Amino acid sequence: MTTKRRLLCVIALMTFALPVFAQQVNDAYQVAYFSQSGIVTVGDTAKLAVINTGQIGSPIDPTTREGTVCADFYVFDTNQEMVECCSCPITANGLLRLSVPLSLLDNTLTAGFAPTRGVIKIVADAGCNEQTITTPVPGGLRAFISNPQFGNGERLDFLGTVEEQFAPVPLQAAERAFLGQACSFVQYLGSGRGLCQCNGGRVQLP
Repeated sequence: MTTKRRLLCVIALMTFALPVFAQQVNDAYQVAYFSQSGIVTVGDTAKLAVINTGQIGSPIDPTTREGTVCADFYVFDTNQEMVECCSCPITANGLLRLSVPLSLLDNTLTAGFAPTRGVIKIVADAGCNEQTITTPVPGGLRAFISNPQFGNGERLDFLGTVEEQFAPVPLQAAERAFLGQACSFVQYLGSGRGLCQCNGGRVQLP
């Protein structure tokens, strides 16, 4: 079977195997944009902070896996194409800090090209599978992003960063299915690429 025919079969199987979800889940889905220079340095790149609000357990409760909720990340470039996705566990009351270029853009499907602007979507998911969002957790996560600011659009004129909270939006059934299906396709095509990093990539933030 040719590669093209295999891809068509994969798409068809994904389409018919989509799970049936409730129409809408509130407060389990949030979005934000990132914007940064094309040169990775510690000071002038976008950074993320994600908090587990402790909705499904506590750090001392092993039956709930210490209240673990995963941040399912979906990263899109300015062409509205998904370039990376992954699921990162955070225990109750925990804080996950990530560098956008080193964690969410370091292994893009489009090898050798990391977008400097785009959109990040996060689903709070107790199922912890970025390819199949089974258990959204309302109020489970709160996320913040710090984007660098430059005067006159010049990287050398670095003015500091601005932190904003991700905007919550309802998680519709169609979007929930699309995110998982697109992520599956990205990781299948990437053969190792398209999978983002939960541990801060090559460089840990201070």
